[in-house]
Amino acid sequence: MTNTPLRPRLPGRPPTPTDLTERDRFAALAEASLPTVRASAEAWRNGLAAFVTLVTTGVVIKGRDTTAQLTLGWRIAVTLLIGGGIAFCLAGLWQALAAQAGTHEGTVTLADIHRRHASVAAYQIALADAAAARLRRGRAIVAVALVCLLLGIVATWWAPEAGQDPAAYVTVTHDGTSACGTLVSADGGSVRIRVAGTAEAVVVPMKRVTDLRVVSRC
Repeated sequence: MTNTPLRPRLPGRPPTPTDLTERDRFAALAEASLPTVRASAEAWRNGLAAFVTLVTTGVVIKGRDTTAQLTLGWRIAVTLLIGGGIAFCLAGLWQALAAQAGTHEGTVTLADIHRRHASVAAYQIALADAAAARLRRGRAIVAVALVCLLLGIVATWWAPEAGQDPAAYVTVTHDGTSACGTLVSADGGSVRIRVAGTAEAVVVPMKRVTDLRVVSRC
């Protein structure tokens, strides 16, 4: 059995004007694919760089003041969220930089392009696809960074301050009635409490007090 070399066969019909137009359009699309993706990546890079600068400046200026009064557990949580958000922002910025500038190092010859991609147009499309993939990863990472930063900011709003006890109220029972409010003083033989909705403190002589209790709320 002998091996017969394959011979290319002519197409059944010559290319039509539509075929030629489609070929030219595809060639133009392949030519513009990489610059288009890299222009988009450059816009993302610039925006992310400005955003990272703004966030890190705010953290450096206000970060210590914001977390200094928090309890240790909340301070650790806020630090992890804000620090993680900044780290994710930097990772997203790196992906945008790689998409905009490319990461291929070394010399590429025409023979290498033909061997790996068959044509220069296919090589350009492969580069554009790799840059687009990096840009998509960068966007996903930035989305995670925004969530972390938002959670960190919300945590600073709701975190209790260190050493801050919940407000204590007292209930004073006297003459068959009760008054509840915050304790102002208990000296001079009288108890003074401030009741919500009144401008003046309620003064009750100690000898008329039949019960005095500390409560969490009135």
